[in-house]
Amino acid sequence: MAAPHRDRHVLLLDLSKSMLAPLPEPEPGKPERQKIEVARTAVFRILEDAASTGALFGLVTFTETVRVPVPLGEIHRENLPYIENLISLLTPSGRSAIWDAIAVGADLLRSGTEGVRGNLVLVTDGWDNASSRFDVRAASDAPLPEGRVDLVPYVLPANSRLTIRLIGIGNGAERDKGVDSGRMHQFLEQLSSRAGVLGLPPGFSFQEVSTGSALFAQMVNAFIDVGYEGDQPIEELHPEELALHAANAARALKEPQQHATVSRIKTGGNAVPNGDSVYTEAPTLEVDVLTSAGGPPAYLKERYGPLGEVVEAYLRGDYETALELLAQSQGVVPPVTRLYWEARVQFARRAVVEAARALLQAWNEAEKLPAPSQAAIVRRLALLQARMQNDKETETLVKFIDQTEHGLGTGAREGTRERLMDLFAKLMELRGTYQLTRISGTDDLQDAAVKHEEAVEEVFGMLQDARLDLATGGPVVEGALDFIEICLAEMR
Repeated sequence: MAAPHRDRHVLLLDLSKSMLAPLPEPEPGKPERQKIEVARTAVFRILEDAASTGALFGLVTFTETVRVPVPLGEIHRENLPYIENLISLLTPSGRSAIWDAIAVGADLLRSGTEGVRGNLVLVTDGWDNASSRFDVRAASDAPLPEGRVDLVPYVLPANSRLTIRLIGIGNGAERDKGVDSGRMHQFLEQLSSRAGVLGLPPGFSFQEVSTGSALFAQMVNAFIDVGYEGDQPIEELHPEELALHAANAARALKEPQQHATVSRIKTGGNAVPNGDSVYTEAPTLEVDVLTSAGGPPAYLKERYGPLGEVVEAYLRGDYETALELLAQSQGVVPPVTRLYWEARVQFARRAVVEAARALLQAWNEAEKLPAPSQAAIVRRLALLQARMQNDKETETLVKFIDQTEHGLGTGAREGTRERLMDLFAKLMELRGTYQLTRISGTDDLQDAAVKHEEAVEEVFGMLQDARLDLATGGPVVEGALDFIEICLAEMR
């Protein structure tokens, strides 16, 4: 009998002297905390979760020297006090051997002929200034300093199944004033390129943070991940499944009156710009659903505050308590989030009218948000509305667009996200010309059909250009382009 799968996580924590500096908070009057204090608190939370779920966890710390205070292994609850005491004694000093630390983290996740497998998370506020063995090329064909080993192939050998999340503190505009964002992007670009060559799923992202709450949230979210209900990564869809999904979604594009929710979806210019922070202090719509193979994630209350209590009540089926808690959180939880969850809870308790009313109010609140914040939130609302209306075609379309953006991460090649979201937007614009062919009179029918076919051909041309330009984008990009092409074929 095969051993049960267990998640494997390694955290690489910068302990250079600059980690003693404070991090501001956006809320007036909230005290500043040292970077290392915030990071320690996040590690304690991550350890608690690992002890509860049975995930394997390891900790690598680095200054100019790389150390492994917690080897990769199971975290037993009875050992938590010892490990937490060990972590509380970690004191920042010296410089940063970032590349050497990443190599050591990969070694912990190395699994024989299966390559490097697991989740590698780096937290740093600086530039690599102390690595002695490994380096990252300034460009894919640039030479390495004499005696250095290329980090990219070392970290990502064949057959690997690796996610790498880089969390950088500061804006990186000046040396020693924050993370070296330029080099981090070079590293991720080379990882993505190698993954494409090897046919491996890309899972690399870079996130800058500038407040204590953002650092804590990004560290915890990197380990305690919350997926979407029924989520199946694009890279795991077989060609026949992909074709079935696309053909199903095309029906939502061909029947505007029956799938009106699609017209609300915002893509293209409303997407988060590539390379910009996806973390924001502004109101955001929290996770779509909080279930996974191992049950609901731990520490909902600690992660999401008042909203976590609502979700805990929702997951155990105590809908009345969930509604009471939502009402009490009115001044704390952002309106769009509160109304979204009210709609979910009401729908779960089969109060259809109340659910529809709450969702309509959530749409109205979402329209008030800044444009860059709207796209993902609107898709979340559209997904809920599709479920409430049992509109499987719209649900499939929205989920695929959402999965595409989610799967690209922040490490996507410059312009890739915008290119794909623009194609999705053009695809949805075809609903209008397709509708003309359905409602035109006998005299106008031929003209309407010609205009629709011309519009389809224009998007086909854009698609083929994108295939050439994004040829090494990886399975998420390829899957999205295949999906769009099948939808276009169905729209003829």
